[in-house]
Amino acid sequence: MRIGGLVALLLAVAGCPSSQRTPGHDVRDAASDAPIADRTDWHGRSIYFVMTDRFANGDPGNDGANGYAADLADPRAWHGGDFRGLIDRLDYIAGMGFTGLWITPVIEQHDGHGYHGYWGWDWSKIDGHLGDLDQLRALVAAAHQRGIAVMIDTVANHTGRYGYATPTFPDYAMYHHNGNITDYGNPTQVEDNDLSGLNDLAQENPAVAAKLLDHVRWLVTETGADGLRVDTVKHVPKPFWSEWVGAARVFTLGEVLDGAVDNVAPYSHVLDATLDYPLYFAIKDVFAKNGSMRRLGDVLGRDDTYRDPQLSGVFLDNHDQPRFLCEATGATDADKLAQLRLALAFVFTARGIPVVYYGTEQAFASCTENRPDMFGTPSTASAMYAWIATLQRIRTRSEALRIGVQHERWQDDTAYAFERVAGAHGAIVAFNLSGGSRTLSLQGLVIPTGTTLRDALGGGAIVTVDAGRVQVTIPARAVVVLTTEP
Repeated sequence: MRIGGLVALLLAVAGCPSSQRTPGHDVRDAASDAPIADRTDWHGRSIYFVMTDRFANGDPGNDGANGYAADLADPRAWHGGDFRGLIDRLDYIAGMGFTGLWITPVIEQHDGHGYHGYWGWDWSKIDGHLGDLDQLRALVAAAHQRGIAVMIDTVANHTGRYGYATPTFPDYAMYHHNGNITDYGNPTQVEDNDLSGLNDLAQENPAVAAKLLDHVRWLVTETGADGLRVDTVKHVPKPFWSEWVGAARVFTLGEVLDGAVDNVAPYSHVLDATLDYPLYFAIKDVFAKNGSMRRLGDVLGRDDTYRDPQLSGVFLDNHDQPRFLCEATGATDADKLAQLRLALAFVFTARGIPVVYYGTEQAFASCTENRPDMFGTPSTASAMYAWIATLQRIRTRSEALRIGVQHERWQDDTAYAFERVAGAHGAIVAFNLSGGSRTLSLQGLVIPTGTTLRDALGGGAIVTVDAGRVQVTIPARAVVVLTTEP
């Protein structure tokens, strides 16, 4: 399908992000659990995650903003990516079918190595390397024209390594002064000590809390953002997040870097949702390292502990974690790409919001640099770009794969299968990591007897549900996606 055709299909299904409402889901305030009438619904969306400075340089004139010149030879320096470059690449993003865009923090940095945006300096200004507020608004507007909601990354835990004084937080008393975290099993240290030397803000100080709440109101109001990715969530006390969410009044997706569901899920009850780190580690073990597929069931079997697992962010890698292809254990490059294809198929068919880190569609595989430049003209003819677009097209057409309730129907060491159901719409997804074909006899299906499901990936398989049962045959190291849609 051509890019334009895919965009048109997505717009027809998803609608404008400012008004999209998914049937059966109320958008609610995470702090009060009261409905918010005009908030963008993120159920059923998919997100493309961009490190803005490394994605596309649309305006070389801002490369030396604030006295910090871009230096492509230094992997820790600013490189020149900006909002203008992102606007120029929106059709490239929409061509894969994404309906959400997550960009790294936008506030002003005061460091030659602050290209990533996580070392806030002046929280009332947009960093000049990226552009200005008008250009950020233009990015949001241009994304909306393509049916893409925009999520801005934001930080409330720390500033940079600025000697405990910045224009926004100038008072020494606005920070904790307990040294670096040395014991991540100590909750007090995790919340009140510095993370790798980054100056830790004291949210219990009323002046600090007021500034952070004012900032998030300003950021959402002035930019028109549809959501916020929230950095270093576990390093800030939960009561503050409840206040912060009430001020933000948009969808919030938190980072809680921990592999245990019991440590991550509680934050989905103060924010709207969390990035699914427990599932990330399971996906890596299973698809990149050929571990037992039971790992997936171990994590997904705990979904009842999340506020809404349909909003969990499901991902393979990101700016803080190694590239999937770096960790893939396939004997050849072709084997590793096959592992990536299967992992992506899981991300786009399992419950939650798929999140893809820029460059995955170009099969980026570096083990030394997971924040590379993607300047120039990336190919829309690459095999992985086409694979993601195919998975998105299937997901867009299947209400069950976008928002359906997920039920596990098979797990063993080399096979995993589940069904998803949304009203009259159903889907069955089955994975086989063994070296031979397997036939699974699935039972207890919710999909009604007599329902016919067809292979959405073009393999030709057709099954009909009989008294809650079907048999699904999966070739070696493959996935079968069966849907009720033609």
